[in-house]
Amino acid sequence: MDHLSICAFFLVDTPDPYVKLFIPTAPNGRKKTQTVSNSKNPVWNKEFKFLIDKELENVLYITLMEDDTFSDDLVGETETFPLSGLEIDRILRKTFVFRQTSEVDITLELKNRAEPRDMRYSLKLCKDEIDFRENRKPFLFQAMRKLLGPRGPKSMDEIPTVGIVGSGGGFRAMVGLSGVFCALEDMGVLDCAMYAAGLSGSTWYLSTLYSHPEFPNIHPKKVMEQLRQNVQHNWIWMLTPSWLYKHIQIIHQKKIQGQPISFTDFFGYLVGETILRDRKNIPKLSDQRGAVKHGNVPLPLYTCVHVKNDVSAKAYNEWMEFSPYEIGMAKYGTFMKTEDFGSKFFCGHLHTKYPEPPLEYLQGIWGSAFTILLQRMLGEGQAPSAIRKFRRSSSSMREDLHKILYPDNGHDDEESDSEDEEHGVEGLKEVPVFDEEDMEEPKEDHNDPGLLGRIAQRFMNKFPVLQTRSGRAGRVHNYLRGLGLAFAPVPFESEDVTDTADHPTLKAKRIYLADSGLVFNSPYPLVIRPQRGCDVLLSFDFSARDKEIEMPFEELLLAEEWARKNKLKFPPINAEEQYQKHGLKEFYVFSDPEDPECPVVIHFVLMNGSFKDHSRPGVPRKTSSEKEFGAFAIFEDPDNHYSTFNFHYPHKAFDRLTQLMEFNTLLAKETIKDVIADGVRRKRQLKAMRSSR
Repeated sequence: MDHLSICAFFLVDTPDPYVKLFIPTAPNGRKKTQTVSNSKNPVWNKEFKFLIDKELENVLYITLMEDDTFSDDLVGETETFPLSGLEIDRILRKTFVFRQTSEVDITLELKNRAEPRDMRYSLKLCKDEIDFRENRKPFLFQAMRKLLGPRGPKSMDEIPTVGIVGSGGGFRAMVGLSGVFCALEDMGVLDCAMYAAGLSGSTWYLSTLYSHPEFPNIHPKKVMEQLRQNVQHNWIWMLTPSWLYKHIQIIHQKKIQGQPISFTDFFGYLVGETILRDRKNIPKLSDQRGAVKHGNVPLPLYTCVHVKNDVSAKAYNEWMEFSPYEIGMAKYGTFMKTEDFGSKFFCGHLHTKYPEPPLEYLQGIWGSAFTILLQRMLGEGQAPSAIRKFRRSSSSMREDLHKILYPDNGHDDEESDSEDEEHGVEGLKEVPVFDEEDMEEPKEDHNDPGLLGRIAQRFMNKFPVLQTRSGRAGRVHNYLRGLGLAFAPVPFESEDVTDTADHPTLKAKRIYLADSGLVFNSPYPLVIRPQRGCDVLLSFDFSARDKEIEMPFEELLLAEEWARKNKLKFPPINAEEQYQKHGLKEFYVFSDPEDPECPVVIHFVLMNGSFKDHSRPGVPRKTSSEKEFGAFAIFEDPDNHYSTFNFHYPHKAFDRLTQLMEFNTLLAKETIKDVIADGVRRKRQLKAMRSSR
């Protein structure tokens, strides 16, 4: 792929002149000289460089301006020059005439750029992840031999790859998964896992655990206890004028620096400063390399989906994966280093480097379903207590989110693909201004529970971009911009596009990132990639249901459908058969007996069954207080403690949910051991079959 470099030198015979250059197809395509005062023949000797994609129709626009005290004046009409006329390494000197009296002399030179090396183009795992897997295997080998005894692996190539999968579900998922990890650690199963993948609320727990400065040298119980303290107060009371002012100024500074912003920035701070409030330093995702460098814990994986601002996520979505090592989309086989996320790429080159975003921002993107609904609820001035009463199943929530993100009417000015955000302060149109009334701190008045919602909305109104439809999803510079098919090893599906050169994803300046729960509520695409080769998946589903007794397989069936469509191995989900045979229970096992290479899924559902009568597996509750503690509903709780939209967990509600999920996980200990042992057997069988060929 060819790129363009332009060197420009100007001679102008008009007073107080400056020259503006613009290439619409180039990143940072606007440049201008300084003004030279009172000079008819200024010489700038100024060099400007642009990156262009030679496959596009690139045009240079030259505008001569005269600096004026009140307003700058245009001198003549803007001149254009098609850059297709340039030849590689050939210097061209061109004179542009304005009003037949003023001339601008420009020297242009086109140079090839080296092949892009700032991104990785491959379906293979990155070297860091491959090295991690090698470091992890000795730990897995010893852990499985300890857990399984005689059924354990006898050699490294008999180790099945185990993945832990956590679904979305807001704080319910975050709190529940903290109990799961305590049980997995106590059973010795966590030591047998290669990966731990999260979606939405589960990413909040995983990222909190892996960013803890003492992890992995502490038990997950310590992190659970810190979460318990952090979520006992409702985060909605953080929305004071001083907090809002501070964070809107931070977001505004990000915009000034040339980065896209959205309501996700705001929400990320809100969630992050709730669950990470005890951290002295703001963590970043790449910091988690330190937690996994020795291979003694699973590799964390996080996800969101790339969506379009004008097409429903049902019709168009691409899964993006995040690890401490790299971030990218397997569909395109393109990945960037984690610390480069949010920076500006063009044709595979890192064009403008921005600081790695804080973990709080990523937490906002990963759980942005709540960004969307919170924005609407704040706009309606609803109280915190009203928000958590919003009780919907995961499928109904998806429908609501689609209606909010993709309304049938109206054009959104912020959806235009202009370069306004690409040239610093000059492109800013709204600067938030706050008066004394805005900054007046309210008293915590529980008789007016909608007060903080109204205050927050008043602040949001100062920043119009946060109100737009495109402002409801996370927005970042498009790292795929300008790439050609030669760099994308994954073929495009025929129904997606017929001419990959015109594929909109490769041309857009920014991409929109949203909660993966818009598609389905579990991060299976990350762990069923053939390159990761998971043999056993421990799936923990915290998705909402309308009723406690409702069949808990909706998200699993959607994952199966996605896997079939993408020709990836996934066990048949015989949901009706399992439900009729077993009814509602704590976990189910799904496998494909006809395919020894297909992963086996142990699917844990959120339900209060045996826990009502047992404090630990096999230990009945005896006292009235013990029985009262175990007797609670989840999806039909009259106090809505476990609502998807509850971000406030009193200690008792927290303890009930964590202990429930710890109990349900411990209940499956023998089943987990049997499935992992069968994974060892299948690996041994496949090894024997291959050696006999």
